[in-house]
Amino acid sequence: MRLSVVTDEISRDLETALELACEWGVDGVELRHIGEGRWPAVPEPTAARVPELIRDHALPVAAISPGLFKIETPRPGDAEALARQHLTELLPRSIAPAQDLGADVIVCFSFLRGAAERPGPAPELVIDVLRDAARQVRDAGLTLAVEVEYGCWGDVAERTAEIVARVGDTALGINWDPANAYRSGEDRPFPDGYRAVRELVRHVHYKQASVLADGRRGWALDGVIDWPGQLAALAADDYQGWVSAEPHLRPKVRSTKTTIERMRRHIPA
Repeated sequence: MRLSVVTDEISRDLETALELACEWGVDGVELRHIGEGRWPAVPEPTAARVPELIRDHALPVAAISPGLFKIETPRPGDAEALARQHLTELLPRSIAPAQDLGADVIVCFSFLRGAAERPGPAPELVIDVLRDAARQVRDAGLTLAVEVEYGCWGDVAERTAEIVARVGDTALGINWDPANAYRSGEDRPFPDGYRAVRELVRHVHYKQASVLADGRRGWALDGVIDWPGQLAALAADDYQGWVSAEPHLRPKVRSTKTTIERMRRHIPA
């Protein structure tokens, strides 16, 4: 199990983020927002600089998160056309730099449900698109990890595991984020939620969540996720992938540094 950090949790200036990540002794980085864009959909001068910066700082790339399928649920019409655009343009545009940078994992999402949609089984069009995406990623020798995410069809452990099972491709796994599951209404992401996803975890996001002063669930430095127990369980299940710090808090640098210090104490030796 290796410790990484999502670079834009430190700074959208990649050079600054990499410099601090090296100073803090992380093992690798996950690329998401760089400058004003979401990698790899960034201006060409920025894109050309990324491999050089990664090489100069000698930090492996754990994963890339291009925002794939974090869009409206595909239905006949414009929404379906946008999903197809992600399949035919954004995904191929993400596979090539992932391969070039040595990143084995591309993080994706399971489409936004929409305010009028109740949680439940994902529509068949969602499954069809993810199946097509998994095939492309498998052919490239990579892994696609669908993130457990608030507001998506895969918002808690069981519903995300169901999506992966319906797709039925070994290239598709789960980006397990217990705090996201908690925000989505899962009261005990560990150990209860984890039981549903344990065989499918291909990447992990580390942050804390709690009930905030206004009664909503959100991010916090100190929260309800049993990270020592979760990381011990991952180790016992022989998880050998990455765990990325993603605190979603401000001030960004201080919060991310504190999160990494806590991760280091919790990750089993």
